[in-house]
Order: sequence, then C-alpha cells, then structure tokens
Amino acid sequence: MDKHPDSNSLSYSGYCNTCNKIHSLPSEKAIAHCIKLMQQLQADCRLDLDTPLEKADERLSTKHLYTEIGGEMLGVLVCEDTLGNEVILRAFSSTHNCVWNVSGWVPHIANEEKYMKIVNEGNQEIHPLTELLPTLKKGSIQWLEKTLERKLISQKVLAKLYALYEITNFKNEKRSLTDAFNIKKGIPNGTGDCCAPKLLNHAAKNNLKPISIAEFYWGKGSGSKVEGEFYSSCSDKCQPLLGFMLCGSSEN
Repeated sequence: MDKHPDSNSLSYSGYCNTCNKIHSLPSEKAIAHCIKLMQQLQADCRLDLDTPLEKADERLSTKHLYTEIGGEMLGVLVCEDTLGNEVILRAFSSTHNCVWNVSGWVPHIANEEKYMKIVNEGNQEIHPLTELLPTLKKGSIQWLEKTLERKLISQKVLAKLYALYEITNFKNEKRSLTDAFNIKKGIPNGTGDCCAPKLLNHAAKNNLKPISIAEFYWGKGSGSKVEGEFYSSCSDKCQPLLGFMLCGSSEN
C-alpha cells in the first residue's frame, strides 16, 4: 500500500460519439490523495471521517467490507474551482452497507426515494409471478405467457430506473443514461453507480474542472480485486459513459 503505483498503467477514458474523440484523465495527482484516504480508512475504519467518533454511524463502519459480502471500490477526483483552488472529491461505488449517501462523499446520481419507489412497485408485480411460475408446467402456454409477462415488467422497471440517471458533462450537456451510454447492446445493472461516473457528474454539475482521477479497492479480496490496489475504470459499465461525461473537460 506504501508503493506508489505506475499511473500510466491506469486508464480512465471513453469514446465520445458526439465529437468522435477519446477523452481521458490522468491519475498521478489523484493517486497521492487516494493513498492518504487509505491511511485514514486504516486508522478510523469508517466512512464518516469528518464526524466525531462519538457521533459515528455504525452503518458506515468498514467492518462489513471484510465479511463474505466483500469489499468495494473507492475513488478520488482532483478538481479546480473557478478561482483555481484545488477541490478533492471522493466516492464509493454503489451503496455502502445499504446507505446511499454519506456526508463528505459525492452523492448518488439517482434519487434514492424515487429509485426505491420504482423498485418496490415493480416487486409487487414481479414477486407474484415469480411465485406462480414453479407451480406451472415448464414449457406450457401459461408458463411461457407468465415468463414473458415477468420479463416485460422487469424491462419496464429498468427503463424507469435508468430514466432517473441524468448524466451531465463538462459542456453542461445533459443526457439520460440510455443516451449517454455509447454501446447499444444493453446497459449492465449498476451502470452509473461506480465511482468515476458519480465523481464526474458531481464535478460537472458544480462547475469544477477535473484534473486527475483514480480508483482503488478496499476490503476483503474478491476475484482479481486486492485491497489497496488501483484499478482502471470498468470496460462494461464505465467506459461507455466516460466519453460523453468527459467531453468538454479539457476546455474549462
């Protein structure tokens, strides 16, 4: 963890199908701030780092990252405000122990209340079908009809959820998640919830110029992920968004 990684081995970039260019950000400056963040996490073992210990929220402890649930990705974006002052943003991927937003970390792109309302309403339609299907003869007309019905409901729910993600770039252009995603083969679950999109969206909405970005893994190792190691933005969910999101970043 004390070893400074080779920033040239990391990639935070994407192809923009509006200007037909690949936009990217370097990592060197952000890596230094990530290492400081790792040291804080080691010492305090929680995400509410700016909260006095006696008021710490147990849900924001990092203990659960070392259970079978596994760890999570964390990220830092170094920015400049309009006066040239350095601003450091930090983010965690998805939710932390089911907590969406934490003070001192950039917020989720989607609105939690609206998101959960759509999920709960969808579950009320999907769950009865899920319980019904095992009681039907597999391959029968009724089984096929109910399977298709469940699939269509799931697609409808996903479309509503994706509509909650308004993606902003550094030209102050806004797109839906579907329109910002430059690969038309289907959007993977969790798209828009990783560190880089959350960081860049927050910076763009707050007129901050992005300078450097880096992401690292924290918690119990999972698959190829190792605690304290840096990783490039994921190719399936993030890179198809980053081209649009970074557009205009070098012009501020």
